[in-house]
Amino acid sequence: MGIFRPKPGPNNRGLREKEKWYVAVQTLYLPDWNTRTAYLSQWYKYRKVLVVNTQNGKTVVADVADAGPANFTGKQYGGSPEIMAYLGLNMHMQKGPVVLFFVNDPNGEIPLGPVEYNVKVGKPV
Repeated sequence: MGIFRPKPGPNNRGLREKEKWYVAVQTLYLPDWNTRTAYLSQWYKYRKVLVVNTQNGKTVVADVADAGPANFTGKQYGGSPEIMAYLGLNMHMQKGPVVLFFVNDPNGEIPLGPVEYNVKVGKPV
């Protein structure tokens, strides 16, 4: 089934969405990660990110669900295949400039996935 849900089931919709729309952030390289692990892991636990491709404006809300990528890759961020495809970053080396905005969502109220805007009225669709 995947890394987030071992078995299919009717109550796994939220897990399906997390598996589809997740990012990896380099928490392991924070200077105080080893001394403040308990605090920082709780801080990231309820965070989502708004990921914006600065070249085409495409935006997605994602769950912080992994640590990485490793420094040797030359990347500071990693996204699920669905995120990379939606943002248009799934070609060649899968690199490109993005901006991540951390979003606090302790109650799970912000849906994961693409953020589309109606440009004429400026409201989310």
